[in-house]
Amino acid sequence: MIEISYFVFLIIYGLGLLVFVIFSLFNLYHLFVYGFLSYASFLATFLFLAGTVIVLFLTYQLGSQIDWTQTFTLRLF
Repeated sequence: MIEISYFVFLIIYGLGLLVFVIFSLFNLYHLFVYGFLSYASFLATFLFLAGTVIVLFLTYQLGSQIDWTQTFTLRLF
């Protein structure tokens, strides 16, 4: 039996979030520097950022209810 702490999944989520932020900043930079300044580009940027904020807020709301010190047992056989 293997016991894995929930905190491990929080670290994995945090690393995925870091990768997402790096790619998002890279994409937003290129959109502002090389993109066309039009209503459609501003709308797309706003929707992207609003969606990101909503997902992060919901993640925080759900994640704050979890006791991250608990473990679960993985039984292989």
